[in-house]
Amino acid sequence: MHGGSRVTLESWKRETEMMRITRKLELEALKRVSDPRHKTSSRANILSSSGGILINTPTDLAPSDSASDLASAEIESGGDGNIVVKDVNGLKLDQSRYLEEIKETNSGLIKPSTSKQAYCQPDLHERLGSIYDSVLIVDDATVAKEVVGMLTNKYRHLVHACDTEVAKIDVKQETPVDHGEIICFSIYSGPEVDFGNGKSFVWVDVLDGGGRDLLIAFAPFFEDPSIKKVWHNYSFDNHVIENYGLKLSGFHADTMHMARLWDSSRRTMGGYSLEALTGDKRVMSGAELCHEEELFGKVSMKTIFGRRKLKIDGSEGKMIILSPVEELQREERKPWICYSVLDAKSTLKLYESLKSHLSNMPWKLDGKPVSGKSMFDFYEEYWQPFGDLLVKMETEGMLVDRAYLAEVEKVAKAEQVIATNRFRNWATRYCADAKYMNVGSDTQLRQLLFGGIANRKDPDECLPNERIFKVPNVHQVIEDGKKTPPKFRNIRLHSIRDNPLPAEMFTASGWPSVSGDALKALAGKVSAEYDFMSDSCDLQLDDNVENTAENEVSEKQKSTGDVNKSAYGKAFLAFEKEEEGREACHAISALCEVCSIDSLISNFILPLQGINISGKNERIHCSLNINTETGRLSARRPSLQNQPALEKDRYKIRQAFIAAPGNSLIVADYGQLELRILAHLASCKSMLDAFRAGGDFHSRTAMNMYPYIREAIDKKQVLLEWHPQPGEDKPPVPLLKDAFASERRKAKMLNFSIAYGKTPVGLARDWKVSVKEAKKTVDLWYSNRKEVLAWQEERKQEARDKQFVCTLLGRARRFPSMAHATTYQKGHIERAAINTPVQGSAADVAMCAMLEITKNARLKELGWKLLLQVHDEVILEGPTETAEVAKAIVVECMSKPFNGKNILKVGLSVDAKCAQNWYSAK
Repeated sequence: MHGGSRVTLESWKRETEMMRITRKLELEALKRVSDPRHKTSSRANILSSSGGILINTPTDLAPSDSASDLASAEIESGGDGNIVVKDVNGLKLDQSRYLEEIKETNSGLIKPSTSKQAYCQPDLHERLGSIYDSVLIVDDATVAKEVVGMLTNKYRHLVHACDTEVAKIDVKQETPVDHGEIICFSIYSGPEVDFGNGKSFVWVDVLDGGGRDLLIAFAPFFEDPSIKKVWHNYSFDNHVIENYGLKLSGFHADTMHMARLWDSSRRTMGGYSLEALTGDKRVMSGAELCHEEELFGKVSMKTIFGRRKLKIDGSEGKMIILSPVEELQREERKPWICYSVLDAKSTLKLYESLKSHLSNMPWKLDGKPVSGKSMFDFYEEYWQPFGDLLVKMETEGMLVDRAYLAEVEKVAKAEQVIATNRFRNWATRYCADAKYMNVGSDTQLRQLLFGGIANRKDPDECLPNERIFKVPNVHQVIEDGKKTPPKFRNIRLHSIRDNPLPAEMFTASGWPSVSGDALKALAGKVSAEYDFMSDSCDLQLDDNVENTAENEVSEKQKSTGDVNKSAYGKAFLAFEKEEEGREACHAISALCEVCSIDSLISNFILPLQGINISGKNERIHCSLNINTETGRLSARRPSLQNQPALEKDRYKIRQAFIAAPGNSLIVADYGQLELRILAHLASCKSMLDAFRAGGDFHSRTAMNMYPYIREAIDKKQVLLEWHPQPGEDKPPVPLLKDAFASERRKAKMLNFSIAYGKTPVGLARDWKVSVKEAKKTVDLWYSNRKEVLAWQEERKQEARDKQFVCTLLGRARRFPSMAHATTYQKGHIERAAINTPVQGSAADVAMCAMLEITKNARLKELGWKLLLQVHDEVILEGPTETAEVAKAIVVECMSKPFNGKNILKVGLSVDAKCAQNWYSAK
């Protein structure tokens, strides 16, 4: 898969900056290796090539290799002239092992993922040209018919790797559903195939050789379910081909998913691009490569076809640019054809190698070996159909009410203006030019709140007390002696106090953070609705939101006597007068609101109205990916997994996701899935008994932690639960969740925090109590759940001994740097070792439930389809008249997700509702 992006000025600026940084790292690395006096370090992977130094992006080693942390290392020259080698976490590594690794990498003919730097363009073109004679170019219907005949008859038993090249799409911003135009595609079925005259590659010219008709001529091949096809990033290729009216079938494997199953740690160490994977010697070690194949892995389009942009004077500049892919296909035809078919060949070789790796990994189900089966069997049984299902869900998409979102946008922007003015009106009391500042600028905010503060890492470096900023002249201020207002003007910002506000959080460079969490720490838990008298000045509101704005502005602050000081943040005590401290907290809370509203606008309200992520049917088509280390799904374009929590969904964004006329949505959600998984994995009697008893699990946890709560229940002073009878409107005595709300909150937080591997230190920080007090509460939780503590210690030991842990269905998460980790890093790995089996197993359950729903013949007959999965929740759409019947089937499928059974020691609780929109079904 390759999409020709529409290039913007900003993207070229980013490219230029990356090239500048890379070159700088190259020069610094040379200095560090050659100059023993140079003691600073540069993060890089140093490989010798032709007597020089190459800087490589991190590449990956085989997950079973104990030295995999060497693949992405840091070179540091010590004062004694020796080279110190560190991994990405700053861990000192054995130099001899590292140098041996360099030697081994360079002895192979396949270079790491950025091996492109070892070649010049003429050399690349020559190497590409060497396979040109093996390519059958299909540019008319007659040849197409002959090739399809061989693919669907003589060679139908083989595994075929396919790849498309696509123009007129921005792959980072646009969905491939109803976007993009295929300019060519390639098929490679192995070296034994001969389409005539020794040609083993098929390259089809869609751009100039017949267009849509030529692509449709391959329908018998693409739509045959019995012909096995492998892809790299199947989702993209499937959508762009189906845009032409074909319905792909015969999906056999997605090498991107296979690579993630083999080693999920590559997400942060090397990545899963075709270039990165096929350029990694260890990834490809499972495939049999001949000498010619070893010479060349997948190389990027930019490396092969990039050219330097000409300056105004006609000389070459530093910026590397690419012509549109359709131009490259015509102007660089021979190397372009070879580049294209190489993608297909690389995909097939990668498939063969990953199949070998996965076939050598034993499959364990719930900790027990599955007789005679490997992780490749797991892939075929679960992840292959799951990958196919995700693509079908992307194709379906979800209908969005754009009119509703447009109204919400007006309200959100009006409220953002109000909150902005609240902050500016307060800040202007201390700094006159704060009226004109950009409240979204971290630099300006840092100057205003922390001007004069010393850098945490270098106390000799301080923020200036005052600084001049150039800002857009939105107020059209005319300077003295000028007749017209300039486009920009200078403003002077200084700290709002003689001393900077107290800072608790800092950036990596040592300056005070102005992130959302940092601002919330300053503000505390106070409302942003504080009257600074002139909040609504200069506002121009739409008629539809005028009343909302007036109501917001009319909110008055509480009198001094009603103030709960504990609710105020760190800024409260920074001011001498209480009133000033209160005002500061409310103003900074308004700033937090500005940020929160801006996040909702930029991440959801605006993108959901855009045409980039929607198809011709006005449904949005997000990209669903298995690319988290635990196996949880992620969604991008848009990021639907990051929907605001229901209680924080101030604009009811979920209400914009609607069913088509005549249809309804079913939204089904697991209850406390991760805690049930933990109870099963640890075989914890107390937790299993609580889940079997039913009711409010967190209330039961609180009862078991605190003896006085149990005593109150035994004496019938409070109720653990209450099930009202007809005519009863309130319980006879208070419920536990009301009478002991604080204890229940702590129990709830503990339930989830301990499942995630949180320590007393982390909980002390969350609760703002001493570590000793937090540990006491944690010990209370464990006192009745000793099995959980024992299970967690076993997982930590497993991570130390084996450097991996597994989920319920046997997927492994590896920790290759465990052997060399510092105490802090080991703590992080150990928490991940506790969390991964829980979260990863929850992902396994959700996946199995989705497959069970998809296989259900009755749901298909009723016309219901899966649209989305968010965490432990699934959304389906179908005819309203069968909604209740379908809902019962969905609940049954989710309750027994393992081929109609539940293999857990505890039942799975499922809550489901039918509604016309997502919000109403929650």
